[in-house]
Amino acid sequence: MNKSQPFTEAHYRSLLQKAVRRGNTQLVFTTSALLESLSARRENWLRTRAAIITFEECWPLGRELVFNRKLHSKVAALIKVTQSAKTRDATGLGYLAFALVEGDRSVLTGSADDRHLKIVANAVQRPDDFWQWIDRQNKTPEQASLVAKAIQYRQAGSPMDKAVIQAAAYLAVTGEIPSIRPSDAADQVFPYWVVFDKHTPEGQRALRDVARDLHIPLPQLEWTHFYFEGALTNCALASKWWDGLCRWHFNKIGLALEEAYLLWEPAKPQVMEALAGESRTLHNELYKWKLANRERIDSLKKQVKLFVENFDGIPRDQMGLF
Repeated sequence: MNKSQPFTEAHYRSLLQKAVRRGNTQLVFTTSALLESLSARRENWLRTRAAIITFEECWPLGRELVFNRKLHSKVAALIKVTQSAKTRDATGLGYLAFALVEGDRSVLTGSADDRHLKIVANAVQRPDDFWQWIDRQNKTPEQASLVAKAIQYRQAGSPMDKAVIQAAAYLAVTGEIPSIRPSDAADQVFPYWVVFDKHTPEGQRALRDVARDLHIPLPQLEWTHFYFEGALTNCALASKWWDGLCRWHFNKIGLALEEAYLLWEPAKPQVMEALAGESRTLHNELYKWKLANRERIDSLKKQVKLFVENFDGIPRDQMGLF
């Protein structure tokens, strides 16, 4: 797209997940099409990322992950998550268990929940034994379907991503899988500045400068930025493990959850201002690409619609045709 394409591509990858979280269907279509246009290699990335985002943002939808060789099958999975209320227990449990593996025992609370944390932490360390144990458990058809998909994508992504997928499988066989509910209507005015978080050079710079100017510890500003903006959804169900992860992280940075908004409220406009130029550039670049590729995006929407509507009737030996 330009001389800094690797950095621009990273921005669109960040944009994609945040659009899914906030329920912005149109932005998911446009960003997915743009990423796929860069090269065929990005479509392979999108397949893996669609699976990870599904388990992270709405783990019960993991059982519906079925991809073929076409882009629209991956985008269909993302759209399902986009249009569903988010359920993040797998992310909370997986991240806490991974922290325990890394030696941080502050994740343990002395409650009965510690047992679950230790089991998933052990799974991270001994994945083959864990998956064999999962396979031996008695399962309902719904549980078996989700476990099968977790096994299929057990090697996807980073070590933390793998922990989330293990947590989803564990939750599936040890309790009821929550019902999938439609999400609320999304605010279509997307705040592009949230794309630039601590994982981007621009976000690192802005957060560092604002933390210095306001005399705020940088870890506190980074986490409140994520908590109030980066992780924001348009609709979420109660998730015990996600809430536990957030409380633990606030304790770790020495900030009470009840006081977090008092820190973020004055910092937010300054972070927005620091990223105003980058936000405008990203928005304008995406808008220009969208205008030049309307037919491509519309075609993708139609393909996703047909895929979702006709999926149950497609014989599995003909999946490659669609």
